[in-house]
Amino acid sequence: MQYIVPILFYVLGLGIHGVPALSALFPAKISKLYGISANDTVLMTLLQHRAVLFALVAAACIYAAHVSAARWPVLIGAVISMGSFMVIAVARGEQGGSLGKIVIVDGIGLMIAALLAALLIRMN
Repeated sequence: MQYIVPILFYVLGLGIHGVPALSALFPAKISKLYGISANDTVLMTLLQHRAVLFALVAAACIYAAHVSAARWPVLIGAVISMGSFMVIAVARGEQGGSLGKIVIVDGIGLMIAALLAALLIRMN
């Protein structure tokens, strides 16, 4: 079990948050990822900034994989990030279409987070 927790933090960091974080470096992918026009520069700027915030969550998850004292705060932050998006998407009726994949990925991320929480509780 000592290896499962760090591996799951890596999955949460690189797999769930790291992939969209890359769009900060490749803004052309943002329009494809979110199904928006690349000509909307204001929205593109906001989404590129969102990608940078994803990079911070990803880095924190990688850190938490190695530093046990950081695990709960990082896990809570990641859950807030994914959960708040899902609540907003569902409230706005945006579970399908271009955001549908993100809802699914965040749902998987929340399941990983729940498993991590159970493992962290069991370890203490």
